[in-house]
Amino acid sequence: MIKNSQPPCSIRLQSLYQLIFFAFLLLFSVAAGAADLYDLRVFPPSASNTVRFEGIISSSAPLSNPTGKRARLSGLIRSWLASGSLQIETENSSCSASVCEGEFSGVLAPAKNASFSLTVLYEGMPLYHEHLNFPERFDLLVISDIDDTILVTEVKSKTRMLLNSMLRKVENRKPVTGTPELYKSLDSGLLAAGKPYFFYLSSSPAFLSRTLKAFLKFHDFPQGTMLLKKSLTDGSHQHHKTAWLNDVSASYPDKALLLFGDSGEKDPAIYTEFAESLKNPKRILAVIIRNVSESPEQQAKLKTIRKRLADLGVPFICWHEIESLKESLRKLAIVKMPATGH
Repeated sequence: MIKNSQPPCSIRLQSLYQLIFFAFLLLFSVAAGAADLYDLRVFPPSASNTVRFEGIISSSAPLSNPTGKRARLSGLIRSWLASGSLQIETENSSCSASVCEGEFSGVLAPAKNASFSLTVLYEGMPLYHEHLNFPERFDLLVISDIDDTILVTEVKSKTRMLLNSMLRKVENRKPVTGTPELYKSLDSGLLAAGKPYFFYLSSSPAFLSRTLKAFLKFHDFPQGTMLLKKSLTDGSHQHHKTAWLNDVSASYPDKALLLFGDSGEKDPAIYTEFAESLKNPKRILAVIIRNVSESPEQQAKLKTIRKRLADLGVPFICWHEIESLKESLRKLAIVKMPATGH
């Protein structure tokens, strides 16, 4: 039997060349026509009992497989729907939303704002349909990064990050070990502070929204609202995350916060600066960081982060193995101690 003797780096380069080649072909083959809804984010009801929504829409025709390789690569060469009007409908309410350079937003007041169907229409034709279920009541917000926090992406290597994000099938993407089970347990009553609602905050571009949502669903992560960047070049990672942290915390001012991230990019610093900006930083139950680097420089940064958060009275958990994270959550009484049998 003849074995493939190519080194891994050669295989990765071939895959990268393949990605570039496919993108080049798509540059000339993506059809113009009806709009394609890349991303729709719907927020749980606020104190006013209204439901806010925002979306990102392109001027490209939808593809038959919206989470496939071709759909992801076509997002690299997208053009936004410059203008137009959308109709947003639920069972008993509707509103129109104007599109400006691919973005639209609005507010709805469905009769049952915890469970309703939502349809987006463009030029009278249904473009998107989803049934939404929000908790009748929630007590805190879990705000979680995605890449290398719950999804293995390897963002520290740009080549591997591109291959994982653009070429690998949804069912072949790996969750960070133990995180699907942990998040499910947090959602099902393990948190001492009560029922959570999840926000998935990532700097991934909107054209990956459908792929990321399919990954969350495939691994049975709790339902939540995904907050992505409009595009790869739409502002900095730090600005995007900070703006959404401020938005979400202001939209639900009476809710406690639990923040999950990783040390691969700037999550520790972003979360710390956000905590320092709050009038009541102890509203944050903990900042939880998955440690993806053992470099002395990174460890020194995390040590500084720990001190800054301690000065605010905010617990800091830095973890590598999921069992150590669970133990830290138990020690801080963030989760309920499981009943012990005899």
